[in-house]
Amino acid sequence: MKTLLLLLLPTLLNAQTMFPKDFVFGVANAPGQVEDELDDVWLKWGQQGNVRGWKVTAHPERRLEFWTKPEAELDLARDLGVQSFRMGVDWGRIMPTPTTFDSKAIEHYRSILKAVKARGMKVMLTLMHHSVPAWVQEQNGWHEEKTKAAFVQFSKRMIEEYAREVDWWVTFNEGNVYVVNAYVTGMWPPGEKSSPLALFALGPIRGSGVVAMDYMTDAHNEIYDWAHQKFPEIRIGLAHNMAHYTAVSWLDKIAAGFADRVMNWRMPERARGKMDFFGFNYYGAEWIKGQGIDLGLDVEYSESGRAIDVAGLLGLMRDIHQRFPKIPVIITENGVADVNDDIRGAYLVEHLLAVSQALSEGVPVQGYYVWSLTDNLEWSDGYCPKFGLTAVDRNSFERKPRASFKTYQGIIQSRTISAELRSQEWSKVLALQGKDRPFCRDADGITALDEAKPRPYSRQDWRLPESQRL
Repeated sequence: MKTLLLLLLPTLLNAQTMFPKDFVFGVANAPGQVEDELDDVWLKWGQQGNVRGWKVTAHPERRLEFWTKPEAELDLARDLGVQSFRMGVDWGRIMPTPTTFDSKAIEHYRSILKAVKARGMKVMLTLMHHSVPAWVQEQNGWHEEKTKAAFVQFSKRMIEEYAREVDWWVTFNEGNVYVVNAYVTGMWPPGEKSSPLALFALGPIRGSGVVAMDYMTDAHNEIYDWAHQKFPEIRIGLAHNMAHYTAVSWLDKIAAGFADRVMNWRMPERARGKMDFFGFNYYGAEWIKGQGIDLGLDVEYSESGRAIDVAGLLGLMRDIHQRFPKIPVIITENGVADVNDDIRGAYLVEHLLAVSQALSEGVPVQGYYVWSLTDNLEWSDGYCPKFGLTAVDRNSFERKPRASFKTYQGIIQSRTISAELRSQEWSKVLALQGKDRPFCRDADGITALDEAKPRPYSRQDWRLPESQRL
């Protein structure tokens, strides 16, 4: 067999990569990042000076006007050709008090969901995407078990309301990341800072951050059981953030292994048997150095500070399939911050090649969602990182598709990645190696910047290694 593969190698490298007819291509957004007229904890966080790029950006509070003008995004998504649109409902907008549901908000979201369907796209709906109602935050948030009951109540109502419009349900987007940034680093509202011991877990001994993650997972499990009793055909999962945690030195291996166990696997393992699909968001490697992230390595980073690691995506898909062999896999977010659109085309091509390789190995990958369709508010990173396939004029809110929009569009239409396309996109990267590009993260690997500063592109070859494709 090995000899046969070696003989076929030249053919394999020049062959077209095909995606099956039922493979779902999509794009994703979140209420707190795109909705206007949203008086939420993130609006207050930005007004208080805690969101980068807020003061130097025109109309920051309007975000992307997805509430009042959703057709601008939905028409773009339709023209892109995706089969699925991932969006969310804002818990606080729908439940402004612990005992009140806003019927007008519920109906307005229904109109948006129907607009998605009218454009020929399926819906993936997220119930909590990095934002809680102000009243939940005031009651100590996910530190309190009562928040679980409140979220379950909200989720049941949403499922009952939108069962006909929604094809896939996501209870929590990156619950692990939310806990770290809201309750440990203090970078997100409510801005709580605590010791890294908050993420410690050893048997019954759990830090406060781990307890919060466990409350979230328990809520997911309760919702899953209830929903499958009432709607047997429903599909529910998580959109769990996963990274390739890598040690800079042997001294950092313990920290990297700890991060992998707690951040990558704790929530999915606690939800075992309660997921109809394993959804995960992937942006690259986290090079662990001491108690932080190293941005000084000769590897390529996105302008938001994530180290590009295509092989890491393939490795995680293999690991997921090994640990959860009977469950479909969906990449619920993948993308790169790249305002000049210099490397995004190659980034998409290489990560989709990793998906194709996983499919060829029998990993049941059902879908891939790009983050994001349009530049938006990137949480506390603000408006500096640009993840969009489409740029937006912050004064007129006019959208302008970038070249990578057409690259992704072509892949969707043909369900093919040719050797020619791969070479074409990589040639753009080669032409820029060593030249400066905008960067939105400070040298500490944590602090975001209001405005980008120059940083040279890496000379590293970050494409999917051919050895990984056999």
